[in-house]
Amino acid sequence: MIQMDDSQVKEIVEQQQIGMLCYVHRQTGQLITFPNPEQFSDLESEEWQDQIDQVQSFPDHYWKVAIMTSREEFALMEQFARYEAAEPLQSRLLTILGQSKPFRHFKEAVDRSGSQRLVWFSFRDKQKISWLKQQLTLAD
Repeated sequence: MIQMDDSQVKEIVEQQQIGMLCYVHRQTGQLITFPNPEQFSDLESEEWQDQIDQVQSFPDHYWKVAIMTSREEFALMEQFARYEAAEPLQSRLLTILGQSKPFRHFKEAVDRSGSQRLVWFSFRDKQKISWLKQQLTLAD
């Protein structure tokens, strides 16, 4: 199990939200981040090369922090729509989740929902922090 305090876990969630890969040093708990090449294929990696080299040179020293799968992300959106969102947003989100391109349409609906947008961000962040803490307990 890797030991991290709440601020470190929150930092990882925030970094993942902006598309960063996160690695934690197994002994020191040092966090290393760099852009996920799957999301930033056109990004020059030179500025991140030191971090990438450090992880690649000593792969056994670092734990790659798991990222929620799209199925897990969908379940999170569904849970919010069913139990946290207020009407009329709730009905709209439940409809969206049954249609094509639910991720994009969910984001658009939440972005236009006024104060419910902040409720979504708070819910999402709390759930991702909880999920990540569970992943940390499973890490060797």
